[in-house]
Amino acid sequence: MRSTKRFIGVTRVVTSLGYYLTIPLLGVVALRAGAMSPIEVGTLVAVHAVFRRCLALPVGVICDRRGAERVLVLGLVAEAAGYALLASSITFGAWLVALVIDGAGGAAYNSAGRVVLAQVSKDDGSSARSFAGFYVATQVGALIGPLAAGVVSTGGAPRLVLVLSAVAYLGAAAGALLRYRGVDRNTPTRRVTLWTAFAQPLRNKLFVGHCVMTVPMWFGVSLFVSAVPLEAEYRRLQYLDVGLINSLNALVVVALGHVAGRLTEGWAMSRRLVLLGGGSLVMSAGCLLCLPTGTPWFYAGMLVVTLGELALIVAADVVASELAPDGATGVYLGYMTMSWGVGAVLAGLLSGLLLDGSSTGRIWFWPVSAVVLLAGATGLITVGRRQARNTAAIAATA
Repeated sequence: MRSTKRFIGVTRVVTSLGYYLTIPLLGVVALRAGAMSPIEVGTLVAVHAVFRRCLALPVGVICDRRGAERVLVLGLVAEAAGYALLASSITFGAWLVALVIDGAGGAAYNSAGRVVLAQVSKDDGSSARSFAGFYVATQVGALIGPLAAGVVSTGGAPRLVLVLSAVAYLGAAAGALLRYRGVDRNTPTRRVTLWTAFAQPLRNKLFVGHCVMTVPMWFGVSLFVSAVPLEAEYRRLQYLDVGLINSLNALVVVALGHVAGRLTEGWAMSRRLVLLGGGSLVMSAGCLLCLPTGTPWFYAGMLVVTLGELALIVAADVVASELAPDGATGVYLGYMTMSWGVGAVLAGLLSGLLLDGSSTGRIWFWPVSAVVLLAGATGLITVGRRQARNTAAIAATA
């Protein structure tokens, strides 16, 4: 079990490094090479995001029906192929195909990796530490990747970044093929119709409520991508400020993620729901701190949002996996990823609508964001306390 967790952690660091070496710089590389228009670059980014997030649910079902280990291997092989194609030619057609392949492979690896972690963690009760470790590993790549890419690109070799990413994914794919070459080829015992597989989680009211109420928290996490650059533009900050704010986010998660996972290990589900509510409340306060125009306030506000994110990484997937019956972990985590996607879309739309460079727009944006997060906090804390009372009542009558 420990070796499985270590393997998932290592491949996550490697793939995250490959991702953050390339994806943030794709548009710059394409535009400066004169190979694509801004519209084409925007299309590539959108297509990649759609495939990477929206395939999580069907991939989760495939994990439950065919085995997560095989899906994980296929995902890494697909991502390696996608990055190799990216490195081979800078043309819109080639990159479109490459990002579709990589997006689908990323959805497969991310979903399957979390399913494997959930399965091995249920046996030893280490779900919080395992999922926290997965997100910490992601942030290691987020911390190192952009800095390394900047150094290499500044040295006059931006295409070398694409090659390095391809090498990283090829290494991860080779490791997965070697590790799982002898995996059991038998189909998992749980056999239900596809309709039942997709519909069953929606009959669990607690799970549906959990997915809906964590959307604001995923919204908060997505502010680093959607809102920070636009707010920085209004404040006339440098590119370095945007990079530092995102690096600070990654650094805090890397430094405190494992600690948070260890401290919350073994908590009851009701307590995790309340923790999520507290995290959403902290994020709400962080948004309000971004309202003053002084730059230190902006840094402080996004740091507070990051502290709220710690609750998300040690509780959101853990609750989903605990609610999932045997053989349905993949589809439950798939719905959780869909919540992430909804939150990211809402953050992007609201940022684009209100952070338009005007003082009026931003005066609305940050309080509205705080209210969204406050609503999520209220719902999560209320449901968590109700769940605790129900559990206590059942224990009293046993």
